[in-house]
Order: sequence, then C-alpha cells, then structure tokens
Amino acid sequence: MAEMSKLDSHATSDTLVSQRCVMLSVMLGTGTVSINNSSFNPAIPQLMQDFQIAEATVSWVMVIFLLTMSLSLLLTGFLSQRWGKRRVYLAALSLFMLSSVCGAFASQFETVLTVRALQGFASGLMIPLSLGIIFSVTPKEQRGAATGLWGAMIMLTLACGPMLGALMLAVSSWHALFLLNVPLAIIALIMGWFYLPRQPAMQNLKFDWLGFGLLSILIICFVLALSLIQQLQDIYQPAFWWLLGLSGFAGFGFFWASRKKSDAIITWSLFQSREFNYSLMLSVVHTIGLFLSLFLIPLLIQNSLQLSPLWSGLLLMSSALTTSLCSKRAGRYLDQHGAKRLLSVGIVLTAISFVGLGLAANHSIVLLMLCMVMHGLGFGLSYMPATTAGLNHLPNPELVTHGAAVNNLLRRLCAAIAVVIAALYLQIHTQNFLESPELAIVQRHVIQELFFFCACITLLALPFAWKFPHQKQQHIHI
Repeated sequence: MAEMSKLDSHATSDTLVSQRCVMLSVMLGTGTVSINNSSFNPAIPQLMQDFQIAEATVSWVMVIFLLTMSLSLLLTGFLSQRWGKRRVYLAALSLFMLSSVCGAFASQFETVLTVRALQGFASGLMIPLSLGIIFSVTPKEQRGAATGLWGAMIMLTLACGPMLGALMLAVSSWHALFLLNVPLAIIALIMGWFYLPRQPAMQNLKFDWLGFGLLSILIICFVLALSLIQQLQDIYQPAFWWLLGLSGFAGFGFFWASRKKSDAIITWSLFQSREFNYSLMLSVVHTIGLFLSLFLIPLLIQNSLQLSPLWSGLLLMSSALTTSLCSKRAGRYLDQHGAKRLLSVGIVLTAISFVGLGLAANHSIVLLMLCMVMHGLGFGLSYMPATTAGLNHLPNPELVTHGAAVNNLLRRLCAAIAVVIAALYLQIHTQNFLESPELAIVQRHVIQELFFFCACITLLALPFAWKFPHQKQQHIHI
C-alpha cells in the first residue's frame, strides 16, 4: 500500500509538472502574439514618414492583420481535428516567428503588409488553439484558475507592449519591433515541442469548402467596406454599399447552405448551449467597451486635454495591469463558486468605470486613472471568467477550439463595427468646429457621451450574467 501511494504521488507530481510546462509554453506563445500587436502600434507614425504614405494607406497594417486573422479562425477547428492541436499550434507559432524575422528586413511597405498578413493568419490559429490545449490538460474544476493565469499573461503583455515599442523606437527603427517577438517564440517552440500533448488526427475529415468560401467573402467584403470609411461622406460611396450588400448576401447564403450540415465550418451545435451563448454576449460587450476605450482615451488625453501621449500610455497600462493582477484570482473564484456573482460584480464595476470616465473627463488625470483601474478590475473579474464558463458548458471537449474561434471572430468583427460607428459619431458632432477654438471642448463632450454609451451597453449584458447557474447547480460535462 505504501508503494502504491508513492507511485500515485509521483504520477500526480509528474502530471502537475507537465500541466505547468504546457501552460508556460502556451502562455509564452500567445504572449508573443500579444506583445507584437501592442508594441507595433507606436510605429504607425514612423511608417507613414518612412514610406511617405497617408492615414488611409497605413491603416492597412491593422486591417490586413484583422482580415487574415478572421480567415484563419475559420480554419482552426478543422485543422486541429485533421492534424491535431499540437502540430497546428507549433506550425502557426513557427510561421509567426519566421514572418517576424522577415519583417525586420523589410524595405518596402508591401513587404510590411505581407508580414502582417502572415502574422494575422498565424495569430488566428494560435489564440483559440491555446485555449483548447489548456482545456485538454486541465481538470474542469481547475480551468478557471488556468485560463485566469493565461488571461493575466495576455493583459500583462498588452500593458507592457506600448512602452516596449516606444523604447525600441527611441533607440532603433520600427524594424527592431519585429525582432522583439523572436526570443519568446523560440523558447515557446522548444517547450512546445517537448511538452505539448499529442492528439490523434482524423485522416478522413472533410472540409466545408462552400462554407469557408461564403464566410471568407462575408469577412473580406465587410472589412474592405469598413476600410473605405475615412470620413462621413465615404458612407455614400457605391463601393461601400456594394461590398456591404455582398457581405450580407454571403452571410445569408452561408446560413442557408450550412444550417443542416454536420461538417459545417462553424459547428452549429455550439449554440445549443445557452451558457455558451450568454458568454458570447458578455465577451462581445466587453470587447466593444475595451476597443472603444483604446480609441477614445488617446483622443481625450492628447487632443481634448492637450496632455502628453505618455499619459495615454499610463492610463491604458493601469487598466491592463489591474486586469492582469486580478485575472488568476477571478479564475479561482470561478472554479470554487461559479460564474453568476463574479460576472455580475465585474459588469457593474465596468459600467461604473465608464460613467466615471465620462464624468472625470473635465477633471484631473488622477480621477481618470482611478476609473481606468476600476475598468481593469471589472474587466478582469468578468471577461475571461465569462469565456471560460461558456466553454465549460460545451458538451464535447473537442468543441472548445471551435467555441474559442467563434468567440474571437464575433468579438473582433463587432468591435470593428463599434469603433467605426464611434468615429463617425465623433466626426458628425465636431466637423462644424474644426477651425474653432471650441473644438477641444466639443470633442470632450462627445467623448463623454460615448463613455456613457459604453456604460449603457455594459449594463445591458448584466441579465446574461444572472442566467449562469451557481456552482452547485452546474452540470459537469466530460
């Protein structure tokens, strides 16, 4: 009996070490993606200067990344089943690393766009696969803490990225930002090769080419239509409406053609889980609020209040760091007590923070920072726990990767729509004051209104949090 007890103890210890190595590998890999995206934003003005291009052209650095990422998200579920999560994840990480190396030697803007397209494609595979890998090695009762730790790593790299990018630009050029990813990627590749679990491949799996084609048309036309809107008058362009109409037609065609298919590229059985649907609603609302904050805070600080860009970075960093610090604890609470109360408190705090940002826009920078800290706390308590709770209720573990891909796809598309609408709203209300000294005041009032709008849509998500069961009511799906 003593020997059996020792063997069990050693097995448990080896399993724990293996889980930690898998977590570290996945966190380093996704951290590589996260730090790349956040550190590259400060390079936008330098790219405009070096290549002599305008805002509309340089915006494709972000648009092409979103476009290819959205397309690869559609492939994640099929590729992970056809080749196994480990192979696809390591291949995507290798592609991300090699494209980053190529970006460091780019001498033309077209090369930069190609590199960003490859990075976006690899990112779209890695993010949902990372959650699938974490879920495959973590017991259900520990997944909240595991994904909380994963989310903390993401937010930490998002917080540090802009400052690292600014420092790199101060001592070097934008080329060096591509190399910033390489050391982390190499370590993640080595660890992943040794520790990521192997899964059996399904050799005879069929691919839904029709569904992929229709969804690709939907996403490409939609993103292209959004990229045409640089000012209010652009919504009257025939090209905008043609692209928007084609996108809607492709979406309707996809739904009609795939609603009864068992091998559809989007697994419709995902939406049979009410909790997964609730988590989608919460994730979308949180992402809209987050992206609008990223859009509005620099405008408020640098244009309306006429303060240094450093303050914008500090405000955004304070929110991301707070989220990072509380994510793991929120995950543990989720494992022990369920999602209902945790998500409710997080949503209420997030809504209060948006109201505070609107009210504090006319006051001190200290109040704004306190509001951003509260936003980070509310985001940390409710965003990743909502996603984890939704994925936990899926009846089949193989659906986790599909669910994470759908979650990421919807969040990004909805956030893109929200940012475009907010920009148009801001322009409509300020275009008559462009040459007026009152421009900063008017802009500040409009930004306040948009923050109050964020608070309202955040509170609209509160009923979805109430629909989650308490821990003792949850059904365990294996």
